[in-house]
Amino acid sequence: MAHLSLNVTVTYPAAGQPFHEKEGQTSETLGSLKARVLDFFGLSEGEEGGQRISYFLFKGKEKLTDLSVTLGSLEGEARALHLKLVQHIEQGA
Repeated sequence: MAHLSLNVTVTYPAAGQPFHEKEGQTSETLGSLKARVLDFFGLSEGEEGGQRISYFLFKGKEKLTDLSVTLGSLEGEARALHLKLVQHIEQGA
């Protein structure tokens, strides 16, 4: 039987505490999680001072670019998902 929840942790190097959710939903999309994580850390994407600021989620060294995948498809054996949020700044955007 498939589990419907998992332990989700997202770290952001510039923040003191990680985003943590003990009962994350396996059916949630990565895009939805990313929006909640950005809100949690008080971050937003867009242009600022001639720079384009973006954030990406990584699982290990893998950059996750398909925001339509579900968390359940990314989880590990222990019903846990550990991700890292990384800021990307593009000059002269």
